[in-house]
Amino acid sequence: MARKLGLRRARVTQLLDVLVLAPDLQDAALALGAVDGAKPTAERTLRAVAHAGTWAEPRALWAQVRR
Repeated sequence: MARKLGLRRARVTQLLDVLVLAPDLQDAALALGAVDGAKPTAERTLRAVAHAGTWAEPRALWAQVRR
């Protein structure tokens, strides 16, 4: 699949992890806008949330990230 899309396997895995996030977390991540003066949320942090497991675990991590 990665080859057909012209992507690396790791990137496809990252994208698939986002697909299994709870819908409310997908919406929250999509709503992240440009940052002016505030500390931006790092992609690596978002990847950790997406890869956390069941929906309860990512929600807890997301709450920590958004503080």
